[in-house]
Amino acid sequence: MVLGDDEPLEGGDHYRFDELMSLYENDFKGLDRLKLSRTSPHELGQFLARLEVDDQPSFLRKLSDRMAGEILSEMHSEDSAEVLSQLKDIRALRILSSLEPDDAAYIVRQLDPTDRDRLLGKLPIDTAKTIYDLLSYAHGTAGGVMTPHVNRVRDAWTVDEAIHVLRREGGKNENLDTIYAIDADGRLQGSVTLHQLILAQGGQRIAQIMAPHVHGACHADDPAEQAAQAIADFGIQSVPVLDSLGRLIGMITHDDAISILRENATKDMQILHGAGADENIHDTVGYSVAHRIPWLLVNLLTAALGAFVVSLFQSSIEQLTLLAVFMTINTSLGANAGGQTLAVAIRSLALGDWKRGDTIPICLRETIKGLSNGFLTGLVAAVACAVLTHNLLLGFTVFLALTITMGLCGIAGALIPYGLQKLRCDPAQSAYIFLTMITDTVGMYIFLRLGCWLLL
Repeated sequence: MVLGDDEPLEGGDHYRFDELMSLYENDFKGLDRLKLSRTSPHELGQFLARLEVDDQPSFLRKLSDRMAGEILSEMHSEDSAEVLSQLKDIRALRILSSLEPDDAAYIVRQLDPTDRDRLLGKLPIDTAKTIYDLLSYAHGTAGGVMTPHVNRVRDAWTVDEAIHVLRREGGKNENLDTIYAIDADGRLQGSVTLHQLILAQGGQRIAQIMAPHVHGACHADDPAEQAAQAIADFGIQSVPVLDSLGRLIGMITHDDAISILRENATKDMQILHGAGADENIHDTVGYSVAHRIPWLLVNLLTAALGAFVVSLFQSSIEQLTLLAVFMTINTSLGANAGGQTLAVAIRSLALGDWKRGDTIPICLRETIKGLSNGFLTGLVAAVACAVLTHNLLLGFTVFLALTITMGLCGIAGALIPYGLQKLRCDPAQSAYIFLTMITDTVGMYIFLRLGCWLLL
């Protein structure tokens, strides 16, 4: 029995991940196929990625080609490609044929070139050409993630003509809610909803009822994240993708937009701290070490700079050891304040909230925020320090150092991602490591220099 979309849904429940793992440990004895058919492809994809390579094909044999395809499209592309490469060609081809072209290209892109050409060479010519066309666009562009299956009508057609064509071809395409209107040369002219078509008079022209402006329309070479953000900003179901001549060649749907934004958000979080963008908690030790060690070595260099700053004040610390005790408070709070600004700045850049001309006002505001937070935090720390040590000057030193350091870290947290973007780097690219360099070196220098001036 092979599970597919036509299985009845009466009775049973869906499997949880831990249940599937228990069944796997017992060689899938007691597996309820009906219950399996009601389990979400996302959950099954997470489970499949955890199986041993040799066991993945045997599990997929329990599923229909369509369901297997849905599962692979929910997994990371590298994992999906690895699973597909383990299957016999005849099964792999059936699964690829069941997928939407954009999902198929998403997986095939990660295959070894030899495997990719072999499989695509065995697919029907039209299907293979469609996938090759999508693969011709760079990874991360709108063209690379779009689906070429679009509901389109001519702006010169009548409503009756358009409905007739949509009835004949609409079942092949995604998202019937929005239909794009094109001219005789295929250039995008506007959009019309299914609701508008149904309510319009049969003899009206599409040009009379369409909306001439289409929100979020993008070109194939534009970043995919830009298109996804447009879907989120305008609350629409899809955005059209155009070629260099303005011809409609595909669209990006809301489900793809969610995947794009979620993937970019997790990548930014990882590279912010110097981990690999595509790294997964289940990756091998060798893979993770190779992606983390370069930035750890950079961090080692920045930490050495901080140690060098401390060494400059070695004699002063020997005379007043309390400087070493309270020095870490200054660097820790500075890093925290800068990290808060850093997170907000990266998010603002990603969402497009940081516009041209905003840089100076933003930096001024973040400096004032940092100084204000440093002033208030410094007051509390100074009082505590003075009470504990009975040294008012030491308390004043802590207060002054925290105020200045947190002010500088505030502006640094804003300028680091902005500077990385200007250098055409990812604004989150190990930004926290660069911030730590500033908080450690500058923060310690400020505290120790003030301590020397005021206490010695």
